[in-house]
Amino acid sequence: MSQALWEESPAWRWLVTQTKVSKPFFFTFATVCGVIPGIIGFCVMQLTNSSNPQLEAHLRKNASPDSL
Repeated sequence: MSQALWEESPAWRWLVTQTKVSKPFFFTFATVCGVIPGIIGFCVMQLTNSSNPQLEAHLRKNASPDSL
């Protein structure tokens, strides 16, 4: 019971073996693991960040002094 469940998965074992054996695979996998979440985060920030001047003015008007 000391092993995690994913350690018994054939896909996990294949992934670990490939990252040990092949440096290009390792760097590709590491890049994908870093870039994909970065792209998703950037898209979420762009979708949720409003650039409406009226909304920004209203929020600044009602903001507390220490947040300005």
